[in-house]
Amino acid sequence: MYSPVPSAARAWNALFERAFADAGVPMEVVEHKPPALLADLYLREDVGCAFMCGWPFVRSGRMRPIAAPVPSPTRYEHLPRYCSEFLVRKESGWRSLEDTFGGRFGWTSPDSQSGFNAPRAHLARFVTPERPALYREVRGPLGAPMAALDALRRGEVDVTALDSFWLDTVRRHDPAKLDGIGCVATTHWAPIPLLVASPQAEEANVARLRQTLARIHGQAAYAPLLAEVLVERFVVPDTAAYGELESMARSAQGAGYGEIR
Repeated sequence: MYSPVPSAARAWNALFERAFADAGVPMEVVEHKPPALLADLYLREDVGCAFMCGWPFVRSGRMRPIAAPVPSPTRYEHLPRYCSEFLVRKESGWRSLEDTFGGRFGWTSPDSQSGFNAPRAHLARFVTPERPALYREVRGPLGAPMAALDALRRGEVDVTALDSFWLDTVRRHDPAKLDGIGCVATTHWAPIPLLVASPQAEEANVARLRQTLARIHGQAAYAPLLAEVLVERFVVPDTAAYGELESMARSAQGAGYGEIR
C-alpha cells in the first residue's frame, strides 16, 4: 500500500525485516503489487502483517489489528491520521476544489477510503437540488493510486483524490512523479490505514510483533529505517475510531450522493 516506488518498497522491507527478527517472528515477504487487488490479499489465510485501509477493515471485521503508523511529517501532528488530497494539473490554473467542478473526476476503487469514500463524503457537501452532479464525467475504478496519478498526468481525468501519506512517500522517494501536479483541497483527517494479520495468524506472533513495533521508536538502530518510511512511531490502533469511516459513507448516501458525480 505504501510502496509506490521501488525505493519505498525496499525501505519498508528493511524495517519489517528488522522488526520481525527482533520480535522473533518468522517472515516471508510476498509481493502483492498492482494490478493485484488488495481485497484479494485480505482473503489469504497466511497474512502475518500487511497494511489495510481502515474502511474495509471496519466493514469486514475479519482482520486482526497489529499497529498503526504515526507519520513523521509535521502536518500529522504526532497522530495516526491521514487525509485525501484533491490533485489537479497545475497547468489547469485551478486554485480551489470548486474550480474543478464541471471537469472530469477519477476515483481509484469502491472500497478505498482515501480514493473514494473520503472524497465522496467531502464532495457531498457541495451538492444541492439545483446541482446534483458536480462533474461532467466521472471515471472509475482506475485502480491503484499510481494508476490514478498517471491518468491525471496523461490528461485522462482532471482531478483525483489520493492518500496524503502515500503522496508524502512519493514526495520523499520520487518527487518527479508529482511534477506539474498540485493540491487544491484536502478532506478531513481520518484514522490511518493499519497493519493487520489474518484471523489464522498465531496470537503469540501477533502480540510479539505489536509489542515490538510499539517500542522501536525508542531504539537508535531504527531511527534511519523509520525516517526512510516517514514514520515517527507505531501505536496500538484505536479500532473503535475506524467506525467514523463507515459513518462518512452513510452520511454521503443519506445526502443522496452514493456515487461521485
